[in-house]
Amino acid sequence: MDKLWSGRTNGILDSKADLFMNSIKEDKELLDFDILGNIAYSATLRKIGIISEDDFSIILDGFKKVRHVLSDESSLLGYEDIHSAVEGELRKIVGDAAGKIHTGRSRNDQIVLDEKLFLKEYSIELMSFLIELKKNLIEIAEENKDVIFPAYTHMQKAQPVLFAHYILSYFEKFSRDFKKISECFENIDILPLGSGACAGSGYAIDTDYLMKILRFKAVTDNSMDEVSSRDYVQDIIYALSCIMIHLSRICEDFIIYNSSEFSFIDISDKFCTGSSIMPQKKNPDILELIRGKCAVVTGNLLQIIVLQKGLPSTYNRDLQEDKKILFQAGKETLKSVEIFKDILKNITLKKEIIKENISQGFLEATDIADYLVKKGEKFRDAHHITGKLVSYCIKENKSFNKLTQKELEGFSELFDTDFQQKITAGNCIDSKITSCGTNSSIVGSKLKIAYERLNTMLLKVQELKERNTTINQLLKEIKNEMD
Repeated sequence: MDKLWSGRTNGILDSKADLFMNSIKEDKELLDFDILGNIAYSATLRKIGIISEDDFSIILDGFKKVRHVLSDESSLLGYEDIHSAVEGELRKIVGDAAGKIHTGRSRNDQIVLDEKLFLKEYSIELMSFLIELKKNLIEIAEENKDVIFPAYTHMQKAQPVLFAHYILSYFEKFSRDFKKISECFENIDILPLGSGACAGSGYAIDTDYLMKILRFKAVTDNSMDEVSSRDYVQDIIYALSCIMIHLSRICEDFIIYNSSEFSFIDISDKFCTGSSIMPQKKNPDILELIRGKCAVVTGNLLQIIVLQKGLPSTYNRDLQEDKKILFQAGKETLKSVEIFKDILKNITLKKEIIKENISQGFLEATDIADYLVKKGEKFRDAHHITGKLVSYCIKENKSFNKLTQKELEGFSELFDTDFQQKITAGNCIDSKITSCGTNSSIVGSKLKIAYERLNTMLLKVQELKERNTTINQLLKEIKNEMD
């Protein structure tokens, strides 16, 4: 099959070299975006007379057929990339007119356009999934907003918190992830066409028109930078890595809390598996797989960074490898977010077990130290007294609420008759009065605000959808222009 670049050479490659350079398996993900970009660019060539009105109509009809033909993957065989496949199939359908569509353009700016169009659509889909995930987090927090839960540091019991406060901690993490993806969209939303191979185009390409019909917010300022940079890919894979790390952490939490040693939560059988040898097992395999896929995506981040290290200006064939990295990171993250949001709807808290657990482990210790400070003791001394009190309780096999007034006064005269009432788990929670804390009133207001923030995110996604386009939308717009 003829190569787009044949001329300087005869285009006949060694079979192994041809196979080694082939990227069509990865490029097929860009089919619709390559056609979208080709339609828009052909419309621009029509405006400057490179493509005639008659040829343009034929080419538009041809692209519709190309899309159908290349949707059958067997038709991609023999092509080295998606660009040659689209142009080659168009030539079969419309003849020599197809030879005009690449005028003033390079595969260098063409691939950047395809990737950016792909990433704009992908970002919108991922942000929509994140909104659903965050909505499910709010709902599980709302349903269990009165449940008191043990917070851990160093995997040791620390202090009592509201379960809703714990869940909202992940709402915050995924909110930052949403913002990162939104910021990536803004950095992606720069039109690369007009850059050519590296120096720009010698044709009067109306880049403002292209920017308008392809729904980009701006045109690139530097052709050399545009065709050689992949930091927009690096940035979004970094954002995907953050999402996966946060998913991995909450999955790790749930794996622990689902274990028989904790038994704080139960995961529906629909999202668990059994063992091939041990009949009693109910394994949280999906949570473990998400945790494992985090390693894949964070590995992709390292790959895209190393890929760009040491590349001379401007375009180099090394960058062909960015698509494998991007598509793997994108797919694994999207699948993980999608399945985890469903898992959240299928988790039940074992409230009685959690309540029993709260009564053990001296989670009120920090509040006892604070109690003494509020009675006039210095914090460092209060910390020391409370530590001695914990050691005593362990030795005597007692909890704080079983201590007599006489026992308490043996450690400090500041312990008063209000002590037992002050250190209940509920009072410990409501004693936290900073705006970021676990106080029940504060957490209740945070839940209300979370719903408002979710609505703001929905509006943001709607705005970004309006800054994106599809083949059908573009064809309709061009048709209206021609009429």
